[in-house]
Amino acid sequence: MKMNKIRSAEIICVGTELLLGQIINTNAAWLARELSLLGIYSYYQTVVGDNAERLTDMLKTATGRSDLIILTGGLGPTQDDLTMATVAAFAGRPMLLHQESQEAIAARFQLMHQRHVPSNNWKQAMMPEGALVLPNKNGTAPGAMLTIPTSDNRAVTLVMLPGPPSEMQPMFSESVRPQLVKCTTTRLKHCFVRMIGIGESAAESRLLDLISSQTNPTVAPYAAEGEVMFRVTQSLGQDEKNNDKTAAVISEIQKRLGDHIYEIGTRSLPEVVKDLLTERGLTVSFAESCTGGMISAALTDIPGASTSFTGCMVAYDKQVKIQQLHVPETVIQDHGEVSEACARAMATGCRDVFNTTYSLAVTGLAGSSGGSAEKPVGLIWLAVAGPKEVVTRQLQLTGSRSRIRRVTVLQALDFLRRQVLT
Repeated sequence: MKMNKIRSAEIICVGTELLLGQIINTNAAWLARELSLLGIYSYYQTVVGDNAERLTDMLKTATGRSDLIILTGGLGPTQDDLTMATVAAFAGRPMLLHQESQEAIAARFQLMHQRHVPSNNWKQAMMPEGALVLPNKNGTAPGAMLTIPTSDNRAVTLVMLPGPPSEMQPMFSESVRPQLVKCTTTRLKHCFVRMIGIGESAAESRLLDLISSQTNPTVAPYAAEGEVMFRVTQSLGQDEKNNDKTAAVISEIQKRLGDHIYEIGTRSLPEVVKDLLTERGLTVSFAESCTGGMISAALTDIPGASTSFTGCMVAYDKQVKIQQLHVPETVIQDHGEVSEACARAMATGCRDVFNTTYSLAVTGLAGSSGGSAEKPVGLIWLAVAGPKEVVTRQLQLTGSRSRIRRVTVLQALDFLRRQVLT
């Protein structure tokens, strides 16, 4: 299959369930990131329901403005899976039985210990004439690539991929990416600088000259919940594999933003904390009140967390704080559960109960009720008990109950990270 040079792409995600919000469309974001690494920009993204007429209209629009069109979804065996047939009709190509795909479908059903293949599954072995068939090692729906001429004498490549990410992503990586590499003259190198403890506007103000003056690499800020990220992107020609200009820019960002930076790369904050503890041979335990185990969940989501994480005490009720974490009852009587003194006692008690190097405690008012003028909703106390001392920090957060809890998790893990590095 001959393909022309590709500079722009369009992503069309097919599925009525996407339009109804029953499934979150993660495919478009994943594909856009992968394409950007190849130097291909996705200027348009569209979601279309399981309707041949509307999909055809979308194909007419897309082929008039993009070099590459990637469609995901609608390759299943049911009557409303219309993508492959619609593309074939649009391209003026007949649908032909692809023998290898038919055999692969039969073999997959045998692996599932099913003696007979439902007749509608054979539909998935029908391909547009002249298409490059993309094998599916993780499902029954093969994909396809097809290059067609347009009315303005261009060539447009259509790629049809299955909807499930577990099938779509491997198919793109193994079969589509190698084809696209041949059709691009540049590639993009992305480096990410991730930070916490500073707002987007404050961080950007320290880097305005870099953002405005840089053309290659470029510097762009992105705000996520509770943290800020800067993307440093360099466009590389085919002969520039060793001409890395991003290192100098990242070094300058480090000078200006100091210890707000927790990662240069793609690791999340929980991953960074887990790796830091593991590398230093340290252990940690958590005493959680208002977060209800969310900090522990964030850390144990990371493979290998057991090398450093010992356990957690969710001390939501004051009697649990007193009986299990050995917080003196007088501390709660004199200062309340949401106080520096209580957080300090929780951290100390947790460290002793679990016999860990460090213990992190959090207590606060996540809302939406229960606050007062003295202790408003969003008041959070953090404490880290280490080998030598107990350090505390007060937060005053805003937003919904769920947002306050999510941001508390990040702030607490960063507080722990900073104490370990001290």
